[in-house]
Amino acid sequence: MVSKRLSSPRMAIIGGGAIGLASAWTLARAGAQVTVLEAGPVAGQGALAASGGMLAQGFEGANEDAGRAFVALAERSLSLWDDWAERLAPHAAAPLGYRRSGSLSPGFGSRGEAWLERLEANALLYGIGFERLDAAAARAVQPGLGDGLVGAMRFPGDGEIDNRALGPALVNAIRAEGGEVRTSWPVTRVSSGRDGVALSGPAGRMEADRVILAAGWQSRDLSEDIPEAGLLVPVKGQMLSVAPVVDLTGCIRAVDAYLSAKPGRIVIGATSEVGASDDATLPYLTSILREAAEAVLPGLSRAETVEVWTGVRPGTSDSLPILGRSACEGVVLGLGAFRNGVLLAPAMAETIRDLVLDQGEADPAFAPDRPLTALTQG
Repeated sequence: MVSKRLSSPRMAIIGGGAIGLASAWTLARAGAQVTVLEAGPVAGQGALAASGGMLAQGFEGANEDAGRAFVALAERSLSLWDDWAERLAPHAAAPLGYRRSGSLSPGFGSRGEAWLERLEANALLYGIGFERLDAAAARAVQPGLGDGLVGAMRFPGDGEIDNRALGPALVNAIRAEGGEVRTSWPVTRVSSGRDGVALSGPAGRMEADRVILAAGWQSRDLSEDIPEAGLLVPVKGQMLSVAPVVDLTGCIRAVDAYLSAKPGRIVIGATSEVGASDDATLPYLTSILREAAEAVLPGLSRAETVEVWTGVRPGTSDSLPILGRSACEGVVLGLGAFRNGVLLAPAMAETIRDLVLDQGEADPAFAPDRPLTALTQG
């Protein structure tokens, strides 16, 4: 039985990605003794570094039809980002690039018209703020949009951040609060006992009062001890960046591609391969992404490719996070944020803080014991 009488509790966070680092920083600010255990040589890499850094609460809620619980969590999290960005800025080695300039979803042809109708219907259903624009108004927001434009949806509250600057800033912020970030420290076993939770791996052994599992799709490796982790599935995505030959006024979220401006580059994404977890980049997928992006903004056709890379998202069968207490006593789960880890990090971190300190509960829609299908890895 894990003791619940905690004054300055020892917290071990497995995973140094968006959710793990955000949870560690939040807990450290609440007075906990925090240790992050990152399997890789550098924290803040993985899906966090590979992502587009978009804070697209409006678009994601309308596009995915993910339900009211997701929309509420995303809305709450987005509302925290202004404060988080301000607090993290002093810890960043490079500008965080945080801005709330909205996201634009342009539609092209009859397919695009039907898509815009669905976005608007979902936005109305879930109370998401939006603007429905005709083609002329859309071009006024983002000059240079391609032929066949029929209109756009704009989600004015959406934003973005430089995800590659965010990881190191969170690591520095954790350490500034007295927390510890250990790298090259993979966890292979987790066991609950009378005095807490024991963790072990090739780098050693440690004990904690509470453990947060937030190691992305690789949390599956601990499913023998933490069964809910076996419900995750890797979803590989390929992305590229090109030279910034056009000016983006905000994020663009089109049917087949997204575009996000970062320092010295424009990020274009992303493919989705359910069950894949390798890091191979495929030239034909790069071509498909470029063609999709150039259909949205033809000016990108003259842009040189800067970088091509892959990342692996942690998916679930219902595309919702796994957020709550595990059947393994003393363990709290912050898993399955899929492509919204950066967006959801503040709200998931605050929920995890409340769970481990016995100060609150998570929405039942994200319960670890809800009916989920263990997707087959291909």
